[in-house]
Amino acid sequence: MDPLKHIRIVLVRPLYGGNLGAVCRAMKNMGLRELVLVNPSPDMDFSEAQKYALHAEDVLAERRQLDSVAEAVGDCAVVAATTGLKGLYRSHARTPRELAGRLLEAARDHRVALVFGPEHHGLSNEEMQFATHLLTIPSAPAYSSLNLAQAVMICCYELYTASAQWQPPKEFHPEAPVVMRERMFELWRQMLLDIKFCDNIKIDHMMMGFRRIFGRGYLSEADVNILMGLARQAMWSAARARETPSDR
Repeated sequence: MDPLKHIRIVLVRPLYGGNLGAVCRAMKNMGLRELVLVNPSPDMDFSEAQKYALHAEDVLAERRQLDSVAEAVGDCAVVAATTGLKGLYRSHARTPRELAGRLLEAARDHRVALVFGPEHHGLSNEEMQFATHLLTIPSAPAYSSLNLAQAVMICCYELYTASAQWQPPKEFHPEAPVVMRERMFELWRQMLLDIKFCDNIKIDHMMMGFRRIFGRGYLSEADVNILMGLARQAMWSAARARETPSDR
């Protein structure tokens, strides 16, 4: 079962259609679909929201609209309310990364809600009273207020990555074994001498530098073959350059 299907994004008193559309796009990017609006602004431009949703119009179309936070989270076992403010009763707020595992664990068997306040001042104390957890997004003190859609994206991203549904692509070619690397280093050693990049006195020191460079990351068999081909071509070109005109 995909726990992301049990996670609900709740926007309380949202103001702008552009933000609403961008929220829908962020949700779909990260595998979330359930959106609830609580008392959106009567001036909300839903045509603008549709424009900004961009291929997430289905998330926008399936939204629900309710009159209170209590209704929006009433069936949820875990509710994370977002806050950017400090204070005695908000000091236990955790970051999206810290809370992601807990929210996903709860979402395996229960409904979970992430609640976001309006763009201009966030959630009121009354709207936060239903929260089981407080969530805050780290940001620079000089300007700590985040755009609503950006805040939703950060939270959804942390949930998606913590769900382990995405795996980085694997290297197609196997890593080069030591014997293959050593053949490459021997070719490079000879190539550096042939092109007069350095002399016999400095070659050992120079090869230590190249070993360090090539040892910093994954070096596949295909990579080594390319590097050996480069060395052979350079050696061939150096030999051609040394030929006298009468030899050609």
